[in-house]
Amino acid sequence: MDMDNKLNKLESLNKILKPPRELGGVFLPPSSSQKRFDFMFIAEKPSMKIPKDWDRESNYNFGEFDTRCRFFQEMIVKYDVAGSYVTDIVKERGMPGKPTKTETEKWLPFLLKEIEIIKPKVIIVVGERTYRKSFKPFVRPSIPKDIKVDYVFHYSSQVPRNKFEQRFNEVISRMRNSEQ
Repeated sequence: MDMDNKLNKLESLNKILKPPRELGGVFLPPSSSQKRFDFMFIAEKPSMKIPKDWDRESNYNFGEFDTRCRFFQEMIVKYDVAGSYVTDIVKERGMPGKPTKTETEKWLPFLLKEIEIIKPKVIIVVGERTYRKSFKPFVRPSIPKDIKVDYVFHYSSQVPRNKFEQRFNEVISRMRNSEQ
């Protein structure tokens, strides 16, 4: 499937979602003119923070309104994975807290469709807890075994930025080297 076809399919898929409650994936950073499909980042659940100037239609998830999201985007650029697709397991903002098994199972078909369209070589899960509690038990068994998977710390966790960056660099480097 060529890039334009993938982009059209992703756009059609994401139009099914209805902001403000349901938020689809985005290519980060927004300023990146190149869309890449080799790496895919998966977080757990959309942000609970709604920008003050939000237009009530656009997808603000993973946006630059939050300094933590900006830091994540800076790492994506610095380690040469800019233009990668970033999405959540759960596509719906709900109550604060971790998603339930029911929420995860509800949105799994949508996430699997995103993965089917992207056909990434590598999936990097954002957050160790997300990797262990949501991704491994629910998502991993349903995706092709040839997709390499690892995690980085969540950019908003209590992990110091230098530790986040070190892990981010290690994972990206290892995954890149294993592709060759």
